[in-house]
Amino acid sequence: MDARIEAMPDGPASILKTPRILYWLNILGSVAIVFGLLPFLLVQFLTPQWWMVQMAQVGVWSAGLLYAPGILRGLVVMAREFWHWRIKLVAQSDHDLAQFRGLRTWLQAFPRTELEEHRNFARFAHERLGSKLVLLMGGIERAGILPVLVAGFFLLREVDGLGIESLADVPLWQGVLAPFLVITWWMGVMAVRMRLTHELYVMVLTDALEHDTEEPASTLIAERRECQVIESSDP
Repeated sequence: MDARIEAMPDGPASILKTPRILYWLNILGSVAIVFGLLPFLLVQFLTPQWWMVQMAQVGVWSAGLLYAPGILRGLVVMAREFWHWRIKLVAQSDHDLAQFRGLRTWLQAFPRTELEEHRNFARFAHERLGSKLVLLMGGIERAGILPVLVAGFFLLREVDGLGIESLADVPLWQGVLAPFLVITWWMGVMAVRMRLTHELYVMVLTDALEHDTEEPASTLIAERRECQVIESSDP
């Protein structure tokens, strides 16, 4: 089922999908932020060195260059989409409904018990993953991109005029918190995407089960014609 969903065309909203190259650039940008924040953590345990200053500066410039293409594309695409949002919404809704019906028809070819087992398992996995996410991260995933912005603010503020002396003045809480925010944010992104996938599975399987008992209109018409033929053939 997952392979069939992935093979479905995205429709008019495909422009909103991040290209693969930009996806990896964003990942590398987050890695660069963590790389630039590491000196503020290392200085808590090691003697400040000039290479730490250079490491932080390289991290800042690398993150900016890696994030720039995605940010620029996002601004252009969002401006275009907002200008014609009503037309785009209707077109995408019609496309999604047709794809959803096709997926439902394909699923109804499987035994009902098998669909119920997969639906129940996806629902259980969704709830279990949510419990683990709360235990590990609390509600930080609801903060969106804010943790990365906070970490970036820490990095930019300290790198401005950074030297060996100022590097040694970075408090311990900031050196530990900033890298932790970025890493935790990426963990939250992956966990939320997994939960959304489970929700999609539950939704399409439930829809297929609910419509499984309904006979298609073509079947009803064929049965009516058959009855009419039998009646007309009776003496």
